[in-house]
Amino acid sequence: MAKTVKSFCIVMNLLLNGIFISAGFSQPAGFIAMDDSVKLMQKFYDTDTVVVVLPDGYDLNHEDATLIRDFVFWKEKPFYEFRHETQLSTTDSGKHLLFSGPVHAFRHISAADLPVTPLKYGFSYKGEQFCEPGDGFYYISHNADRLYICRNGEDAPLSYLGYLTSAYQFYILRGDRIIYSGFHPGRGKTEQMNNLDDLRKSYFGKLIRTKYADFYVAASITDTTGLGSALPEFDRYVDGMCQYLSVEPADVPRFVTYFYNTREELQYFIAAPLWQTVYGKSTGNINHVTGLSMTICRHEAGHTIIGATIGKAPSAFFDEGFRQATDYYFSPETYQHDFEVFRTHHQYLTPALITGEPVEFFRAMENYSISGIFIHALIRITGPEAFKRAYAGHCMDEFIQEYGYTWEKLIEEVKTNIVSE
Repeated sequence: MAKTVKSFCIVMNLLLNGIFISAGFSQPAGFIAMDDSVKLMQKFYDTDTVVVVLPDGYDLNHEDATLIRDFVFWKEKPFYEFRHETQLSTTDSGKHLLFSGPVHAFRHISAADLPVTPLKYGFSYKGEQFCEPGDGFYYISHNADRLYICRNGEDAPLSYLGYLTSAYQFYILRGDRIIYSGFHPGRGKTEQMNNLDDLRKSYFGKLIRTKYADFYVAASITDTTGLGSALPEFDRYVDGMCQYLSVEPADVPRFVTYFYNTREELQYFIAAPLWQTVYGKSTGNINHVTGLSMTICRHEAGHTIIGATIGKAPSAFFDEGFRQATDYYFSPETYQHDFEVFRTHHQYLTPALITGEPVEFFRAMENYSISGIFIHALIRITGPEAFKRAYAGHCMDEFIQEYGYTWEKLIEEVKTNIVSE
């Protein structure tokens, strides 16, 4: 959602409510400590205007431009000006500049300003080449007036947004996987980098392969009772989801799922500041799960299947709600539970919850049930195929108007029908 951004992300303490760090927790062995206060990121966005700089002849697609504009959630959003490199003037040098696009396509970025070396079709870091379309990096300068969000291919996802970055100054990503994270040398500091491939090798035990997934279990998890029977059940879940959505399993990329011993360890691997509370995370086909919870595992896999076969969600409400509604196909008990939650908390269903900022949705757990029941009701009105087309096309406003609804009218009808049952 992406990511945008697409997750079982439960944000308990947001930046606007202060920073909370788990008492007595230290980073996992081998990791460089995160900056949980995300000082550089906050400083970069502490401005009225951000100039987004693109290589000449390169344009962001609408979805990526929207992701960049919507990133700030803790304060009033800055104004974004989009310019090509040769359109910059001397007066822009004092502004906060966000460079987005293939780094090798820029012509006036000084190599001395970057932690990577541009190559003909990508870039390199310490001699390692990153030239695939999905390879990219994220870097904030030491004085926080330059931000680089650069990926080689136009169609590759802006993965840094999905990974809630900014706890580190510098990231290198290969598709949806973080390869390096840490701090670039400067201002008297030496380079401090996490090599995530090495850290994963030392943290996880033996690979377990099933029909649709590769599973990695933290070596520190010693009680794996029931896992042998649970993993084949996962494959059956994938088949069932594809049947429900009328899509082919072959269109779903092979899952890579990591089971972590603690949620803090999970958050270090995905670089999510500890003031968030993240028990599961889905980015593309890579899923991260705390403990051996197959409930979270299926939840994150549902996001992957929908994203790969239907498309990216138009908002957090539809992202989580559509995935939640798919659970009713497998479990009448889940529908009944969400039905009761909806009846109790239906007053929270508003147009602002449906179309507003993701941070508003993730403030309350009941919003998962509310969105699931609402979207289940909407699909019953429109039919699944029409709903899926509107979902993928990000045209929900126009979609409901075709059926004679505004959000207010549709909300009132659903509330009346549910509460009266």
